This record gives sequence, structure tokens and C-alpha cells, in this order.
Amino acid sequence: MMPHQYTYLFADLRTDRVLAELPLQDVEYSTELNGIGVCTATLPLNRATAPLRPMEATTPTRTVLYIDRDGVIVWAGIVWTRRPLERGGQVYGAALQASELPSYWQYRHVNKLLSTDTAVLTANSANTAYVPAGQRMYGDQAWIVWSLLQYAGADITGAGSIGVDTNPLVAPTGITRTRTYDPSERPVILDLIRQLAAVDNGFDWGIEVGWNANGSRYRRWQVYYPRRGRSAAATGFTWQHGPGGNIIVPDWPEDGTLLATRAIALGQGQGLDVVVGQAEATDLLAAGWPLLETVSKYSGVSEWNTIQSHASADLAAHSTATTTPTFTVLADADPVLGSYTVGDSARFIVDPNPYYPDGVNQELRIATVKVTVSGGGSETVALTCVEA
Repeated sequence: MMPHQYTYLFADLRTDRVLAELPLQDVEYSTELNGIGVCTATLPLNRATAPLRPMEATTPTRTVLYIDRDGVIVWAGIVWTRRPLERGGQVYGAALQASELPSYWQYRHVNKLLSTDTAVLTANSANTAYVPAGQRMYGDQAWIVWSLLQYAGADITGAGSIGVDTNPLVAPTGITRTRTYDPSERPVILDLIRQLAAVDNGFDWGIEVGWNANGSRYRRWQVYYPRRGRSAAATGFTWQHGPGGNIIVPDWPEDGTLLATRAIALGQGQGLDVVVGQAEATDLLAAGWPLLETVSKYSGVSEWNTIQSHASADLAAHSTATTTPTFTVLADADPVLGSYTVGDSARFIVDPNPYYPDGVNQELRIATVKVTVSGGGSETVALTCVEA
């Protein structure tokens, strides 16, 4: 296969003005389902790169990295850390670490009362107009995400927006939620989005990036309901480990410390007034498994039905001792890199071997795609999966 052409663009985070195209080395980047993928790379510092002002173009927290593969933007994230690399007492490069764009909202907090309930706002003398002018959030779960992002973007400093389009969030999911966010707790905005998405009948989320027809770039917040990606039946994707297969290395560990047969979810309140939800795996307990508990806290949840849904979702997430399997696969063998995305499901097959005497044939969902780019543009891909 011909090597793939990678281009690395660095731009100002807030204005998206391109600062430089730089030749990165040792690049590894990942995309995560309902999470934040990471990119690590080495930036050579030498006579060839000096005229490009590489240190100015890679200032942590001020710059965004776009990774273009064969004319398609496949990754975008904020440069958060940078450190010098030395050899023989001489600096030869900089080690860069960037995280996907949603990482910005890990550093933004709710600093005033926000609620979907006008009675709560009225009782606290809050502005009952809708966000961003007021403090009331729209009730659909996608609109709550929109409300949180609009609140963050409308900060009085004028520096609260990084230019990510939230218009796709105006399409409702049809699922309404009741939420109140207490400023005394200063909750992290991305944490609130994660919690909202993780409840039963929740949604998937992420930021899509790409080229516009005029050569500019787009960044779009997305809520995917009921899920992101396609089923295995729709994709027809299959990866197999064995003679002639397209899996290089399968890693399917088991870890009983992840198993829970009772999930407890704690909502709003203090002491004995905390809203509590609880779910138990009665089938596992009846089959002889011991009682194993997991406890999670959900700020801003005051409705029992909602906190109970969180408990049910937590139990489902901890219902097996099988950890997330990872498969190192061939990038240019069918299915080729670029034809699938996080959220897609596929069939994964492991031929019989001493560990799996009967083999494995299971539908799994892709949760993380991690790409390692070697010299010349050759690639290795690792797929981390969860139950479909």
C-alpha cells in the first residue's frame, strides 16, 4: 500500500487562524466514544523548523492541532503540555501532548445557579429567563447540553468561547430531564455532560471536525441519539485473528475487580437527605456471585427516577468481569482505517487457541481508535471495544 500523507496544522484556539504547518514525528492520536482522545508527538527543533516559529505556534492552551490524513481532518485537539527533549546536552525537539476539543470544558465550571425548574429559580431569586440571558435551562437532554455550553460561552470576560458550533444541538432527542446545578459546588461542565449522557436512555456526544468547501474548518458539537455509529449488521465489518486474518494482536483480559452486583447512585442533598438510587444484579446473585458494590455521585440530580436510572446504568456498566478488549489491526486491510468510527459495531473473531479452546465470535462496539504513525506515513491501529 502507498504511504498515507499526513499534515499537521497548528491554529489559534479562539480565532482558528493558522499559525504554522509543522513536521511532527512519533505521532500517536486517539478518538474516544464519549470521552477525550489524546495526541502525543515530537516536534523537531532545528534549522529547518526555526523559520516556522514552532514555539509560538505550539503554545500550550492557546493553540489547536489539526491532523489531516490524505486531505481529511481526522483529529483536532488543544495543545495542553510541552516540554524540551535533550540529547547529549542539546535540545533537539519538544514533546507535545494535546487532547480533543471537549477537554476545554474540563476547565469550565458552573458558577451560578442553573436549573430546568422555574420554581427553583424563583425560590432563589434567580433570573428565570432562558440561558444565556438568564439561568433557566431548556428541558430536553440535548438542550441541557446546549444550555451549559451557551452559559460557558457567554462569560462576561468575552473569552468563554472557542468557536465550536452548538447549532446541531437544537434538534431534540424527545427525552426531558430535570436538572439543577448548584454553584456552591462549582461543578465541572464536562462532568455534567458526561453524567447526563450516562443515564438510561441517554445519548452519545462529541465534536466533529472537518474542512468546509471554502477551505476553512468546522468544529461542531454533536449529540447522537439514541447512539453514535452503526450496527454490525449495517457495517458488515469483521476483524479476525488467525491465518489470513486482519487482527495482528488480540488483548482480551479479564478483571474481577470491575464487577459489581449492586450499584448505588447518590444525587443531590446532604446526610440523610441525599437522593439515593439502587440496582442489583439479581440473576448473578442467584447464580452464586457474591455481593459487590459500586457507588457513584451525581451532582445536581434531585429526582428519584433519574437517580435510579443512573444506578441501573452503572450496574449495566459493571455487570461483567471482562475488561475492554483491544485489538491491534491492519490499517490498510478491509475494513480500512477511515471507513469506521467510534460508535460503530463490528464482529470480532478469535480462532480457537489454548486460552480460547472454542474460539470467540462476538459483536462489539468500537470505543477508542488509536493510530500510531510511523516514518513515511505507515500506520498501526488499536481498537478498544465495549459490549455492543
